[in-house]
Amino acid sequence: MNLPQTCRFTCFLLLISLTCTSLQAQEPQQKKEKAPLLSGVAVSADLVGFAMKAVGAKFANMEVAARIGFRDKYFPIAELGIGDCHREGGETGNTFSTTSPYMRFGMDYNFNRKHNGNRLFGMVRYGFSSFKYDIGNDSFSDPVYGTTGPLKLNGEKATGQWLEFGVGVETKLWSFIRLGWSMRYKFRLALKTPDEGKPYFIPGFGKNDSNGWGGTVNVIFDVGQSIIKKKQKKEDNK
Repeated sequence: MNLPQTCRFTCFLLLISLTCTSLQAQEPQQKKEKAPLLSGVAVSADLVGFAMKAVGAKFANMEVAARIGFRDKYFPIAELGIGDCHREGGETGNTFSTTSPYMRFGMDYNFNRKHNGNRLFGMVRYGFSSFKYDIGNDSFSDPVYGTTGPLKLNGEKATGQWLEFGVGVETKLWSFIRLGWSMRYKFRLALKTPDEGKPYFIPGFGKNDSNGWGGTVNVIFDVGQSIIKKKQKKEDNK
């Protein structure tokens, strides 16, 4: 996700999320209940990445995720996606292109002690991508020999690894449908590339030149709260 290009879209969805959270906070609180060991499973998709691809942004990370909840506190999660980048020009005049997969694995921890549909997460992720990319330039100036000519590097292979640390919020929109938002800081751990040309973009990470911020806005389909409510109703009827 590229923050400058999607700031308005992210803020709009975040406003919806916070509004729903505020409305739910005004509802009468139920007695404190203990969540079951398995508090559900969920699948989700990042809206921003698909929106960026739809509007023709220079790069986009399109991803889906699956997670399991334990005690409504611990949420192991896997995120799988496709990183897409087609960049022309820039300072060097080079073109760069890749469409390759990536994956992240990690954990979310819910700080909200009440099982009221709202969640405040701390999160950590390990990311990995093994990808191919193309670099081209019709008028490349060789820094060693001083000659000028076309440059074409196709199918170059690279691998990247990184860590992400961040926070996120979730709120229930309707039934098992939820809206989530996260902000993460990404630390690049390793990048293995050929000597001919380094990639401009790492799928799932972003521009490879430095660490930086990223984020997601997710629509989530979660059956966890249904399990909690059924268990609570059963205990109330005893």
